[in-house]
Amino acid sequence: MAPKIGPETMLAEWLLVETVADVRRRSEDPGARSRYELLGIAPLLRKLLIDGRPLLNTVRAARPEVPTEFRIRQWSAPEDGQQGEDLPYVLRLGGPELVGGSEDPALPKLKYFIGARVGVVRGRPLTVLEVVKYYANVEGGVHFGVPEEKADHVLSELAPLLLGRTTGQIEILAHLGAIVVDALTPLCESILASPLIDTRMHRRNDRGFFDGHWTADHYEKSSQG
Repeated sequence: MAPKIGPETMLAEWLLVETVADVRRRSEDPGARSRYELLGIAPLLRKLLIDGRPLLNTVRAARPEVPTEFRIRQWSAPEDGQQGEDLPYVLRLGGPELVGGSEDPALPKLKYFIGARVGVVRGRPLTVLEVVKYYANVEGGVHFGVPEEKADHVLSELAPLLLGRTTGQIEILAHLGAIVVDALTPLCESILASPLIDTRMHRRNDRGFFDGHWTADHYEKSSQG
């Protein structure tokens, strides 16, 4: 049975395009971003990928033909000798090397991406899901919560020590954001090229976009740029 497409899907398309644009802005040049700006990526990723009804799944139901390919180089421990002595680490997180390129194999399903390994915590793999949930739910991206998972406790112990010193740890959100933006750009382009409309309200004008539709703002901005 085909999914029901109603007014909420049109709203979801608008929200996805705007959210991806926000993630793109916050993920650019992460070293120049404040910790607060980087922290703001976590709730955006949670909304797109992780919430009980992820925004991505809502939009893709109406556009199943558009691919969403997550290209991530999963974290692996450096080979012996690359980092000096083989000392045990409480926590290690991947950096910009996590961001895959066109030559890297794609993870076609969301569940594989959020389960991808991006570091290690107390000797076990740390996943995309755990990182996003921690920064969104514990450190204050959405609300300031109490650590529940083992990984949350380790990240919570380190976070106060890093305030005012470095954004190196939290920059992982920008790298994950870059991967998500790349994966969802074809979906955003599909929406802008052929958005869901209400035929009672929206008519295509001679410039190629729909008067009174939310996408008109995007076309106006692109024409001015």
